[in-house]
Amino acid sequence: MKVSGKTIQYNSKEFKAIFERLFPSMYILASRILKSEEKGKDIAQEAFVKLWQKDTEDFTSEKALQAYLYVLVKNACISQLRKEKKISNTSLDEGLTIAQKSFLNEILREETYKLLHNAIKELSPQAERVVMLTLEGYRNQDIATELEITINSVKTVKKRAYNRLRELLGSQFVAIVLGNFIQFF
Repeated sequence: MKVSGKTIQYNSKEFKAIFERLFPSMYILASRILKSEEKGKDIAQEAFVKLWQKDTEDFTSEKALQAYLYVLVKNACISQLRKEKKISNTSLDEGLTIAQKSFLNEILREETYKLLHNAIKELSPQAERVVMLTLEGYRNQDIATELEITINSVKTVKKRAYNRLRELLGSQFVAIVLGNFIQFF
């Protein structure tokens, strides 16, 4: 296969690196949709096997490859739902529409989580810890106690961290993420 014009052999370091970068997202996504880690892992592995079997594919970028893998995972999840007949009380077409909407929401959630997590990693270690504790639901006093610093230090670090996240991600994005993603950490 080719990615960004570069030929990648399936037994190469490059393919292994792509697998290591993209497999976790595919696995988590399928696991959430099917509500089973074991089935999610199987689906994600099958997607890479199918990719391996189509060695003539030409992707303009790694994002295009990732989108292709998402489609493979989506189709496999829908097939799995059909097999298990988890789509009930509606016709099959309506059920698939519901499953597809759920799938798209899961993709959005997963990609947003990755963007936020990568941006948080770019903060100082103390700021990263403060933000992660905040996302886990800790109050400022709890963070101060946990990190053995003053509450004013927590507030200062948090303010600087949020400003840096706004620079990295944009202010609207940070407001949406911090408001909606606390439950996922």
